[in-house]
Amino acid sequence: MKRFRFRLDPVLRYRRYREELALMALARARHALVLSEKKIQQIQQIRKGVMTDLDARQAKRLEVNRYGIYRAYLNGLGAKMASEKELLAEIGRDVKDKYETAEAKRISKETLQWVRQTQYTDYLQSSDRAEQKAAEELVALGKRPGGDNTP
Repeated sequence: MKRFRFRLDPVLRYRRYREELALMALARARHALVLSEKKIQQIQQIRKGVMTDLDARQAKRLEVNRYGIYRAYLNGLGAKMASEKELLAEIGRDVKDKYETAEAKRISKETLQWVRQTQYTDYLQSSDRAEQKAAEELVALGKRPGGDNTP
């Protein structure tokens, strides 16, 4: 009997490769999401520190021009945080898209693997039937009425 050969193996390898690429893209997007979240946390920490420093200085009588500098810096941090939150939302949508793409690639690959496994199971069953038939033919040849049946 011939050896089992799945004719779509190159397609299956390509689908595995595409799935790996999709998973790597998803990992990069998730990494960017984490970095963006850390950056927002850092900005919040800086803003909190500046606010406490401003409160402490206001208690000691702060000059108007110095207060303006603090306010401008805090406004800049607020704008930076807002833009980073927008970027975070965009990266979140990107992660969702990449996850859906990776999931689609995984399903495509698993479908082809299922087809391969089904064909392999059919191959094994037909191979077993062929072996059984050959064994039955050998037994039938040995029990012929005109043949040599003596041990």
